[in-house]
Amino acid sequence: MIGGFNPPEAAETEQEDHALATDLTRGLDQPLDTPRPSVQSSSPSQSLAGSADVGSYVNSSTFFKGLIKSSRSVGIDGKFEGEIQSEADVVIGRDAEVRGNIKAETVIISGKVVGNVTCSMLEIQPTARVVGNLTPGQMLVAIGAVVRGQVLMGGEESEEIPEPLPEQSGNSSSRRRNQPAA
Repeated sequence: MIGGFNPPEAAETEQEDHALATDLTRGLDQPLDTPRPSVQSSSPSQSLAGSADVGSYVNSSTFFKGLIKSSRSVGIDGKFEGEIQSEADVVIGRDAEVRGNIKAETVIISGKVVGNVTCSMLEIQPTARVVGNLTPGQMLVAIGAVVRGQVLMGGEESEEIPEPLPEQSGNSSSRRRNQPAA
């Protein structure tokens, strides 16, 4: 207030405003003593909300183009074009669209990603659409997910990738039955 003068009713209102500002999970029409509703969502903002290490977040109404480089977790719910580098987690929300490469410790994809992904752990949710080359240490792909690209998983050995085996015409088991016994 002006000049340091705070009438008693202003102090109460200020405390209520502070309590409401720190807990926006309840509806605005609910009194402050109403218990908070439990909220479940696949958006990065809520899956990363329990973590104090959220470094960057692009919300659903935002388009961001550039480089995100963070030592903490990154959440994308909007549209992103560029490159994401994180020493922690990267979570791509269900309605997110990412065009660019992702390099992180753990990557969880629920939305659309067009680009290469390099990580220690990759989780591709049922609503995910991924187009690009994937290089995870470990990977989990849910039923319903779409993945188009090459997956190079495992150790650092530089083994040659074998050519696909040629398709055999006819049924090989029927040829064995017609051959004379030796």
